Amino acid sequence: MRQATLGTAGAIAFTVLMAGRASGQTLNIWPGVAPGSEQWTQQEKVIENTPLGTVVFNVVTPTLTVFLPHRTKATGTGVIIAPGGAFVALAIDHEGYTVARRLQEKGIAAFVLKYRIVEKRRSLMRPGELEPPAS
Repeated sequence: MRQATLGTAGAIAFTVLMAGRASGQTLNIWPGVAPGSEQWTQQEKVIENTPLGTVVFNVVTPTLTVFLPHRTKATGTGVIIAPGGAFVALAIDHEGYTVARRLQEKGIAAFVLKYRIVEKRRSLMRPGELEPPAS
């Protein structure tokens, strides 16, 4: 298992290096279905224009979105950003991409992690919560 994890990390690092200085390139973390979610059937849902910007629900496929600084500004520092959302939704713009762009401008490489989260069902929502669009 450790070798598989190291191999995956190496593949991600190689892909990031090959991506050059492009910002916003998205890479799948796993080649295929991520371990532990083989039986998940929920569909990812995206709601735009919320008070927190774009919010993502029901993430099954984890990804990294790469924001590399221009070569002349690069400090050699990198950060992985895991947007919040209490494992129910991800505030991917407000707590992810916006932060990544600011770090990128300061010469810091930023990687926004869109991690797997459990299915959000309407029956579990409290009044006033953001609701994912109906399937």
